Amino acid sequence: MYPAKRKKEKMVRDYRKIIGETIRKCRLAAHMSQMALAEKIGISYQQLQKYEKGINNISVYRLQQICESLNIPLSAFFGGREAEKIAEDSSKYGIHKEEKTLLDLFRRIENRDIRRGLLIEMKGIVKELKKI
Repeated sequence: MYPAKRKKEKMVRDYRKIIGETIRKCRLAAHMSQMALAEKIGISYQQLQKYEKGINNISVYRLQQICESLNIPLSAFFGGREAEKIAEDSSKYGIHKEEKTLLDLFRRIENRDIRRGLLIEMKGIVKELKKI
């Protein structure tokens, strides 16, 4: 195989992986399962999984469907860090800044007992607030 052809094939694989990773990041930011997104766009979750892993090529039409389902612009796949910004800007997907901060802080706690204790306390607070 010619070196130029090998280089081109590697570049195509790399782009497939980048697009797949972007789909996954945005799907997770939208709190959507593979199954839910796949159903929305009319494919199997296995096919979506192949897109996310960069195994299969994805058509522009399918990519547009994914963008519409995740409420992201098509340019997110071609703008470098724009996809990361979209995934991080989770307020569009129903997570407020305070919720994101709480989640980030919670994830920094390494001690499982402390994490469990916090969850129990929060459940208790919510339970008491429902009584009011």
